[in-house]
Amino acid sequence: MSAVLLAIDTCTKRASIALRDATALRAEMTWECQRQQTALVSARIRDLMESSHITAKDLGAVAVAIGPGSFTGVRCGLAIGKGIAVARGLPMIGVTAFDVIAHAQPNHGMPILAVLEAGRNRVAACRYEWQDGAPAVASDWWLQSWQELSESIEPPMWACGDLSPELMATLHGRATLAPPALNLRRAGVLADLAYARWQAGETDDAMTLTAIYPAET
Repeated sequence: MSAVLLAIDTCTKRASIALRDATALRAEMTWECQRQQTALVSARIRDLMESSHITAKDLGAVAVAIGPGSFTGVRCGLAIGKGIAVARGLPMIGVTAFDVIAHAQPNHGMPILAVLEAGRNRVAACRYEWQDGAPAVASDWWLQSWQELSESIEPPMWACGDLSPELMATLHGRATLAPPALNLRRAGVLADLAYARWQAGETDDAMTLTAIYPAET
């Protein structure tokens, strides 16, 4: 069996984990985690590995969504990932949560607005544009209130990610909203992005990899 990559995303209230080898996404789990990330994520990683007949010695790399998101959530996933990587001597790959959202979207040609919950009625957003058939970051990410974000959008725009009912209401008529299935941030997408980087030798040092925080929430 080829070495397996473990992917972990706990940036917001939804947590997601996945296992991917050279040819397949072996397993994936996404759920509402709220404020119980540390205990639940560690336990569900063990359960997912056991159900997939994957042991710790089968792991070859660890990928983590490094934010932005809630301070507690981002820190939890990074700490769990670092603990596994350091204990096993594995490379790590850090991927922004914006990339995980954007790369799950179909190529519709419109600019993409990837949105993440940031607490205190704010959202973190990043704009992407299509280049060679893939979404590419087109701007630095920023923080705004729901209303400010809506007022700043110029159509056409494809909005995706943490689209709360309040945000969807403010975006109505200003952007095309991704369907629910494409708004769910999945560790399977994180695993695909990280696996390609791992195979290309573009890895991070577990001891120095840092998270992206909009602010403590």
